[in-house]
Amino acid sequence: MKQYTKAKALLESLKTIPDYRVDIGKIQYPLAEVLFMVIFALLKGNTKFKEIFGWMVYNKENPILKDIFEKDKIE
Repeated sequence: MKQYTKAKALLESLKTIPDYRVDIGKIQYPLAEVLFMVIFALLKGNTKFKEIFGWMVYNKENPILKDIFEKDKIE
């Protein structure tokens, strides 16, 4: 299994950011994962909200991101 240690370290750093979103019970995705995806969408050149959202939807099932987010261990 690949490690992706730098990406996982970035994700761990993002987890230290407080989540002040309202209706926490309705939120589906953790803030750190959203920020991680936004960073990579921006690095790919997606600067508009619609482009960022499209990139996130397109990569939702990406096996590398699932490994980084450890989604295969939860499901």
